[in-house]
Amino acid sequence: MANLSANGVTFMKGHEGLNLKFYADPKGFPTVGYGHLITKSTTYAANTTLTQAQADALSKSLGLNYTSPITQSQANTFFTNDTASAVAAVNKVALPAGMSLSQNQFDALVSLTFNAGAGVLSTNDVKALLAYKLIYSSFQGPRSAEELDNCSKLVSKAFSYDSSLQRRRNEEAELFCKGSGYTHKYPVYTL
Repeated sequence: MANLSANGVTFMKGHEGLNLKFYADPKGFPTVGYGHLITKSTTYAANTTLTQAQADALSKSLGLNYTSPITQSQANTFFTNDTASAVAAVNKVALPAGMSLSQNQFDALVSLTFNAGAGVLSTNDVKALLAYKLIYSSFQGPRSAEELDNCSKLVSKAFSYDSSLQRRRNEEAELFCKGSGYTHKYPVYTL
């Protein structure tokens, strides 16, 4: 079982950003900390900070033992708990025999899964990427220029998920490729 690295934590926290006050994410779902989803049962105006009255009412209606603003410690606890499910989902993915993810590949997939949900690991593009033995740093043997190019294309397609997050998806793809012998030369959504 692999774990998220310190670099992976920094990468993800940097992309999620920190907000100690309750806010509505781009879909209007109340969120706090480093992208911790409070509930999907209530929505607010997208990309807004909830008023204290809204936060208190939400906290009371859900029976939460906290309200806005939360502490840095609470934000870190939520992040640790939330990433645990993404880590578990990536660890459950069946890899080709003898293949293993590098730490960078693992961290990139955890970031994608944390942000997009575990269902992203079942998409055709991600499954095609993970089925291709040559993408793994554990692959033994040379790779032709065409095979390296194919690795780059598979990565681009796999991380082309949610076009509103192109910068993040490209950075996840770059992280996935780091140290692998091939590059992320096709930005997401270009293929």
